[in-house]
Amino acid sequence: MQFAVGDKVVHPSYGPGRIASVERRELMDGAKRYYVIEIPGQGLTVYIPARKVDEVGVRPAMPPSRLPQVLSMLRSEPRQLPEDYKERQEQIYAKLKTGRVMQLARVVRDLTWHRERAHLTKKDSACLKQGQELLAAEMALVSGDSVSDASKLIESTITAAVADLVH
Repeated sequence: MQFAVGDKVVHPSYGPGRIASVERRELMDGAKRYYVIEIPGQGLTVYIPARKVDEVGVRPAMPPSRLPQVLSMLRSEPRQLPEDYKERQEQIYAKLKTGRVMQLARVVRDLTWHRERAHLTKKDSACLKQGQELLAAEMALVSGDSVSDASKLIESTITAAVADLVH
């Protein structure tokens, strides 16, 4: 995949950011092109070899028109998570690792529901927090809102969904 300066992208591990520049660097085995991605939510600048962006999993950020689908996913019927914590955490981690927005929304939805009916382990809670942060950061990037406002929108959406289905 090719990106240009200013493109909004998502790194599966570090979250959303923008292509700040494309640099050519001389290394021992020759010159290589790098995408320089500024990830404000993490306070990071990440350098990705241009030929490895697909392998790393860097993708374009979702279009703003996808926001209603994300909110709909948060409101939708949750999937039952495995009771076995190892199996549950393996499934959740695999979804988080993709960095894909709908997978992040599923993680947030399903772990929030699991918290309502059972117990979250420390690792479950950390995964929920990570999912919420990555989801809020991408929503903020594409909507122009603050990460704080995006977090509040996620929280209010899921709280309303839980209240509707519990009552």
